[in-house]
This record gives sequence, C-alpha cells and structure tokens, in this order.
Amino acid sequence: MTTVDVKELDAILAHLRRDDAPGAVVSVQQHGRVLLRQGYGMANLEAGNANAPVTKMRIGSTTKHFACVLALLLRDDGRLDIDAPVSTWLPELPPSQGARTLRQFMTHTGGTRDYLDLSLISNGMSVVPAGGAFDYQCRQEGENFRAGEQFIYNNGGYRMLSLVIERVTEMPLAQAMRERLFEPLAMHDTSLWTSDLEPLQGVAQAHVARPEGGFHKGLFPAVILGEGGIASTLDDMQRWLSHLGAPWLWPQRLSDEMMAGTPLTNGHVSPYGMGLVAESWRGVRIVHHAGGVVGGSCQMLAAPEHGVQIIVMTNRSDLAANELADKLLVALIGDSLQPLAAPASADLVETWGGDYYCEDNGRHFAIARQADTLLLKSFGMPLPLVQADGDRLRVNLLSVIVFGVAPVRDAKGRVVAIDVSEQGRTYRCDRIEPGNASADSLSAFAGQWDSAELAARVTIDPAQQDMMRVSGRYGSNAYKLEPLRADACLLVSADPTLPLGGTLRIRGSATGVRELVLDTSRTRAMRLVEAAARV
Repeated sequence: MTTVDVKELDAILAHLRRDDAPGAVVSVQQHGRVLLRQGYGMANLEAGNANAPVTKMRIGSTTKHFACVLALLLRDDGRLDIDAPVSTWLPELPPSQGARTLRQFMTHTGGTRDYLDLSLISNGMSVVPAGGAFDYQCRQEGENFRAGEQFIYNNGGYRMLSLVIERVTEMPLAQAMRERLFEPLAMHDTSLWTSDLEPLQGVAQAHVARPEGGFHKGLFPAVILGEGGIASTLDDMQRWLSHLGAPWLWPQRLSDEMMAGTPLTNGHVSPYGMGLVAESWRGVRIVHHAGGVVGGSCQMLAAPEHGVQIIVMTNRSDLAANELADKLLVALIGDSLQPLAAPASADLVETWGGDYYCEDNGRHFAIARQADTLLLKSFGMPLPLVQADGDRLRVNLLSVIVFGVAPVRDAKGRVVAIDVSEQGRTYRCDRIEPGNASADSLSAFAGQWDSAELAARVTIDPAQQDMMRVSGRYGSNAYKLEPLRADACLLVSADPTLPLGGTLRIRGSATGVRELVLDTSRTRAMRLVEAAARV
C-alpha cells in the first residue's frame, strides 16, 4: 500500500470534513497495518464536539452476531439448546410462537412477527417501555411464514434470544456480554447501551436529516438489547473483527458456524448465517454485517483473503456506512474485483413502468425511474435494478433483499406481468392498468378496525378517506392511502422521517365481519377486524 493510496482512501471521505454537520468515524486495516483511523464531521452539533477516532457510536444491528456468539458459548457450556422450542425459557409465549427455536431466530427464519415493526406501525416514533417489546411478541397468534420456509429480517427474534440469555445466565445481557466477551478481549470502550435516554460518556449524538435541510437529534424509540444495542469505538471493533477471523476465546468452528449460510425448507440457501453474512462480492469473499439506528449507521466488513478490515460508523441518517465501506474496499483491492453488474436501462420504464400486484399473496411492486436509475419499489423501498441474463432484471441489497424480475409479455410483446423470484420461490404479479382504481374506491376502507396483535385501533374517516390513523398502546401514527385496486390500497407513512410503507387489502370473513389485511416488509397478513361501531 503506497502513501498515494492511503491519501486516496482519505479523499473518499474528504467531503465529510465539516464543522457544521455530523459525519463518521472510519478505520481501515490491511494485514494488521492501520491505513486509516479518522473522525469526520461533528459528534454533537449542540456541544460543538468533533468526531475523533476514539468517539463511541452505536453499531445497530451489527450487534446481532455478538448475541449469537454468547448463545453459542452457552450452548457449548451445556447450558442452552439452540434447537429446542423457545417456550422452554419463555413460557409466556403463545404455543404458535413458542414452537420456534433460537437457531431460527438467529438466522431470521423463525417466521414470527417483529415487535419493532409492530411498534413503528402503531406508535410511530413514540418510546416503548422496557417490557413493551416482549408484550408485542406475546400478543402474536399469526405469523409471517412457517418456521424455516423464508427469511425475513426480524429484530423481535433477537429480542427473544436476548431474554433467553438473560434467564439462562441470571444476569442482564449487558453484564453477560461484558464478562464473557468485552472484558476478555480488552474491549474497554464497548458496552450494551440499552437506551438513548441513558447517558453514555464519549458517545456521539445521532442526527436525523430533515427533508428541508439541517438535522434533529435521533432517538431510538425502544430499549435495545441483542438486536442492536452495542456502542463501540473503531479500535474495539477492529480488535473484535480480527478475533472473529482468528479466535482464541472460542474455537474456530464457532466462527465458521456463524458464517455458514442457512438452508430453507425449499432447498434455497440464504447467505445470512448467525448474525453475519459471508458471500462472494464481485468475485471476492467478504464477511459483513451492517447496522442502522435512528440517525446513524454502521458497517463491519472484512475481505479475509486480502487481509482487509473496514469499520465505518456514521452519526447522520443520510450517510450510509455500507456504501462508504464499499468505496473504501474498491479503492484497496479494485484490481481484484469483477466488474459491477450493469445498471438496468432507465429507458425500460417506458415498457416496464407501473404497478404490479400478486393476487395470491397481496404483494405489490412498482417499477419507476428516478433520474437515470430504474427502480423496483417493494413496500415503498426504492431498490436499484441491474441487468441479469437476457431480459431479466435483479436487485441485491446487502444480500438481505434479493429479487429476480422477469417480464411476462402478451402476444403483442407488451409487458403485462412480472415473475418475481425470491428465496427460491417465484410468484406472478399482474400489471395494474392506470386508472384501475380511483380515490372513490378508498371509501370501501372507511371505518374503525381493531387488532389485538397490533394493540391498536385503526380509523379511516369517510370525510378524509385518504388518511389512515392508528392509535397504538404507546403512541399513534398516520398514513396516506393511495388507491391501487377496488380491494387494495397502498399506505405511506405521513412522517417523512419514518419511511414505512405497505399495502392494505379488504376482505370478508367466514363470520361475515369485514377485515383489513395489513402487509409491510416485516409484518405479513396482520388482520384488522371491523369494530362493532362504524365511524
């Protein structure tokens, strides 16, 4: 590595050298040599403190594999069976939920719903008390899918894993992590910081970018445990990452086990292991896990064959740590990387563009153009499309969200549907013709609707039928409704800082009572039953 190359790394981040905006802390090592260890931007706009290499930041979901390590150590101690029903330790769960296993929670294949998504749907950004997360999990009778059939990212599974660890060790998770992991590895600046409301010396303030410019303080709306609660520094995270690849605190087989992919019941292998993703990226083997918090993000990435370790932590919502880490990796080993897949032509919007809907599962996708990028929108999330084989298109976001998209054409060659491939399954989504539904079709959704699982009442006022208001147990939320079909509409959070979207379907039931069915990226087939009294 030459001096010029090191300057190239720093140049990637030069735009973050500001005293009027938050930024990031970044560390890059290769073969044990420190190439970059630097803070950029401000740690706290209010106090005027700058980010520095020793600044602590939340690592978000990068926490997850720490919880997995602890669970596997307890298993090897003979104190925990990760393949036993979770009701063994959490008997409060309904039978339908308690039958899942810790292994399924660690690999996001348990199929239970996610307390965090449920709370955001119903409470918005209102803070949920410590016991609220488990209360949501205990309320669930339905499921996203049968255990082992699919992969859907799920913080609730990791909350239940955390509670099991606490009951087995008879100590708070923060103490168990400190005694079993942080102290033995001399990670003295790392801790499980369970609430943004509690003070933590040396930590950066998270900042949420306002659409109109500027920032406000980020506050995570819940107590956080093994799903995302760790705060750390660059040096501690590099020490951890080095040990993960060449451990002495646990056997190598344990690290290997966490990095192994997860077979689903249909034979498809998810690249997500136990809190880690190990895969080939542009022809190079990498191990990684990102994390997001309200007002920041993290990426931990290693390319073992090249001796590269990268840690990026940001304290602003409009700066993606994983994208910065990718740029740094390319600068380091670009000559060893295969070319990126070609972006799909944005001009395809002329023939592909529009809304698509699957009658069987209620999934909605839209294909749209943003500047020169062709996007697939899934539950409102914009995902860049790249060209695959033939006229097929593809999406791959951190190997967690992966879709194949193939056109279905009529006799005249017009795209009338898309076949969407996901996790070894393929389903057809028919194209919805413009004007298929009007604003008047939203009147069918008007009324009051209840859900014990969501712990909320939903109100759609006939006088303002394009708005859905949710009154949750700890707060409230509001959504704009957009007509899709006579029996389905889209919902988009009215809060621009909470990018939560989904679909709402209306249907009758065997008892004659009408129901709404709510779907989001992490909550599927949530039933809302019409209340006895209509609005």
